Amino acid sequence: MSKPFIGITSNYIIAESGRSLGQERYFVTKELVDAVCTAGGVPVAIPIINKEEDMLNIMSNLDGIILSGGYDVNPIYYGEEPSKHVGFTYTPRDLCELFIVKAAIEKDMPVLGISRGQQIITVAFGGKLYQDISENEEAYLNHMQRANINDIGHYIDIVPGTRLYEIFKVNRLLVNSFHHQAVMAAPANFLVSATSSDGVIEAIEHKYKPVMAVQWHPEMMVKNHPIMIKIFEEFINRCK
Repeated sequence: MSKPFIGITSNYIIAESGRSLGQERYFVTKELVDAVCTAGGVPVAIPIINKEEDMLNIMSNLDGIILSGGYDVNPIYYGEEPSKHVGFTYTPRDLCELFIVKAAIEKDMPVLGISRGQQIITVAFGGKLYQDISENEEAYLNHMQRANINDIGHYIDIVPGTRLYEIFKVNRLLVNSFHHQAVMAAPANFLVSATSSDGVIEAIEHKYKPVMAVQWHPEMMVKNHPIMIKIFEEFINRCK
């Protein structure tokens, strides 16, 4: 059986120094590429483009989509104006990924959201985000850990009976944490499959479609915490 082609959405950056000063770039991280390869898939970088026909042509050659991490989602796309806490946003990426999620659903294409990817999925299905976790009065953990991104940050509690539980077979798991925004509530037809100790939503999954997302960065943890490869293995098995 041939390996499935896994599209990874690109992040955006502007070079701030050196000979490439001011150059705009789209990129995917080495850790995500490595995780897909290790789990048995073929990674394919998806550029940020807003021509729907071209994006559909790209997707027609893919077996699954990973929505990668990155900058804040513009609150305009979930019916709010940006608060003073919102960081850098990039409209072309927001629009591109919102289209990708909706197109993937129509195709029954498996989708895995990571960090920002969970937030994009939530917005695509009509949900809302905390523009900053400080808006959630019950949140007390440090969700922007002061440690290497491949290190652990806090525990999550996994809901028995969910797809995430079937992946890890444990009720509790240590994850890394690098986010200041979060899902306010799971959108319609989604389950919350994991929360942090202070109740912040750490994973969601669709009740009927092959769509799930996590708030942490499992790809960054794989080297030191090999259990995290299970997320990618299960996802890629669904893409075959």
